[in-house]
Amino acid sequence: MSDHSLADARVEDRALIAAVMHRYAAMAKEEADFTGMAVLYTGDATIRFPDGLEVGPHEMAKVVRGNEPTAIRHHATTIDIAFTGDTEAQVSTMYLAVTDEAAPDHWGRWEDRFVRQPDGRWLISDRSIVVDGAAPGGWLARQYGGG
Repeated sequence: MSDHSLADARVEDRALIAAVMHRYAAMAKEEADFTGMAVLYTGDATIRFPDGLEVGPHEMAKVVRGNEPTAIRHHATTIDIAFTGDTEAQVSTMYLAVTDEAAPDHWGRWEDRFVRQPDGRWLISDRSIVVDGAAPGGWLARQYGGG
């Protein structure tokens, strides 16, 4: 992170970005509203899953459809925002995921590139889901193997 990014508070931009992250965490649950989640992304966004699969925001449902856990909650913890320009930011958000199969089930970070839209909204244009660990026997281990 550059010194400039820390020196320039950009309080409103930080709040808008954090709001997107918290909305995503709230929506990323069992029987998720993937259509609703898609509005948090730019139309041409790329989302990379832990197994290397890349999808667009309107294709997220096909990743877990039919194999969702009975219950899952994502808890966003640290959100580190580094502005790389007036309309772009790199954002790293630590998360814990708790499921009915393990608590915590898996943990890691979302590595995102955000772009400010002409109407002032900040949207995710690129996301990599990084898993740092997973509970053996949990949902993520069952879904992707390992753990």
